Amino acid sequence: MKPLFAAALLVPGLLVVACQSPATAPVAVPPVTQGPPKEAAQEPAQDKAKDKEKAEQQKAKRKELRGKQRELEAANLEHQVAAIDQRARQWSVDAALEKTAADVQHARKALATFLEDVKPRELEEKKIGIDQAVYQAEHAKDELGELEAMYQADEFAKKTKELVLKRGRRSLEMAERSLAVARKENAHFEQVGLPERERELRQRIADVELERRKAEGEAEKCKLELEQARKKQAFRIADLQEEIAELEQALAEGKS
Repeated sequence: MKPLFAAALLVPGLLVVACQSPATAPVAVPPVTQGPPKEAAQEPAQDKAKDKEKAEQQKAKRKELRGKQRELEAANLEHQVAAIDQRARQWSVDAALEKTAADVQHARKALATFLEDVKPRELEEKKIGIDQAVYQAEHAKDELGELEAMYQADEFAKKTKELVLKRGRRSLEMAERSLAVARKENAHFEQVGLPERERELRQRIADVELERRKAEGEAEKCKLELEQARKKQAFRIADLQEEIAELEQALAEGKS
């Protein structure tokens, strides 16, 4: 039998041990594998985490963008509705101004008509009534005097004389009473009735002028409030448009 011998070959990263005999070939031993460096293994994991974080941020921005776009759409609709409401309010204010202006003009005209036409005419009518009552009383008095003078003669029947004179005295009495009432009515009319009506007409002017001033104040207030609301709505829309533009730019930069 031939002796066996062993040989060891050192190769970088490879250890070969061979036992040789005259009848056998060398046998290769597989190399011992070593793991990658620790730092090299961590880098892919960090990159993956960053990509995931970036994707989440982009997703959040897209969601925020959709919310801002919907908010802008709603703001534009609210702006249109507000514009309609503002026009309706302006119409009401304009109508109030026109009405109060017409009321003031009507009240002033009513007072002028009363002072220039109604009052003088009614005073003259009352004076005519008083004069008629005076004339009737005087006429009745004259007739009674004539009757008394006429019936002084003895040829008239006593009964007829008394009847005629009685009627004449009653006619005179009623005429004098009517005259007294007419004078009282005229005094009340001049001292109470006419002044009260004039006072009411003047008060009416004061009332409608106050309403006119209120309407003018409301018109000025409405103008300022509508302008404030318009600017506030415009600022809100402008802010939303700016925020949307910023989000769109951020998304575009994130994709590049």
